Amino acid sequence: MSHTLQIEVDPFLCATQEREISGELVYEKLQRIQGDIESSSDPIKANLQFSKVGKFVVLTGRISTNLVLQCVACLGSIEFPVDIEVKLAIINDVSQVNLLPDGYEPYLLDGERLSISEVVEDEVVIVLPDFARHEICPIDLPKNSASKDFSLEPDRKKNPFEVLKSLKKH
Repeated sequence: MSHTLQIEVDPFLCATQEREISGELVYEKLQRIQGDIESSSDPIKANLQFSKVGKFVVLTGRISTNLVLQCVACLGSIEFPVDIEVKLAIINDVSQVNLLPDGYEPYLLDGERLSISEVVEDEVVIVLPDFARHEICPIDLPKNSASKDFSLEPDRKKNPFEVLKSLKKH
């Protein structure tokens, strides 16, 4: 898969043609989640198909990758596998939400063109944890304030100019 997903399409035309779009998004091209994942993450791969279900344009397929996140407790790396089944119904008015076919999530289209990379990133954002954390961190962290290593105050650093006091002459 060497095709980029950095394209905008007319979803209605694509549904009429039953178009399939496959490709990947590399770290450098990510806009919304780049700050949440590490650069060593695998590219996000997507295989998406447009079609029609009744009068609705639908986008189905799969998004997968292996992201690397940073643990909020120990700051170590966490591998986070992503495998998303995509079942979206493209709508351009919120009033259509109640009319969607069963099993489809709404995707509100703003304008006439659909950015595939935005759709892919939106779907990945939904599955990202609010706070990435190991089940058991590889380093021993203080559990609470009763731990002997727990300190409420930060370590005091030596003032680098302390040495100059001894050189001061009266």
